[in-house]
Amino acid sequence: MRKFVLNAFLCAGLVGSAFSATHNVPRDEPIATIRIPEKWQTKEYEERVEATSPDRAVSFLVMPPEANKIAESMGEVMRYIRNRGGITVKADTLKREQGKLNGMEVRNISWLGKDTKGDIKIRFTIVSIPDKKILLVAYWASPEAEKKHQAELTKMLQSIKKA
Repeated sequence: MRKFVLNAFLCAGLVGSAFSATHNVPRDEPIATIRIPEKWQTKEYEERVEATSPDRAVSFLVMPPEANKIAESMGEVMRYIRNRGGITVKADTLKREQGKLNGMEVRNISWLGKDTKGDIKIRFTIVSIPDKKILLVAYWASPEAEKKHQAELTKMLQSIKKA
């Protein structure tokens, strides 16, 4: 995780796209805000924000887990991901990392999988917001798309702030 956070900060300076849209998560009683590039297709729902890269290669979702039930909420997101893109997950590729982001504790959990187009990576970032709130961030993409959009993904993660 430390390597991820270090790379995240190093890549942040390389981002050239505009970050004009700040979103409250959840919308009506926010615990956090996140900024998403204006070029990304973004949909705001009551409890979550979803975004897709301009080339539709990366899907991104941010939400608070219901009643801070992280495992259950991750399971719901995984079902959503599998139903959306026919994605299968390779359980033996589970990877866990810990670190800090904007002074907040984070845990990263990732898996490799496959969809109809080939290999895919699924990453969850669990952000511990001060005042005992949790924010769940997930994105999924091919390894190539993740690399192509890494600077934007890093910038989005770094933009997370307590509301």
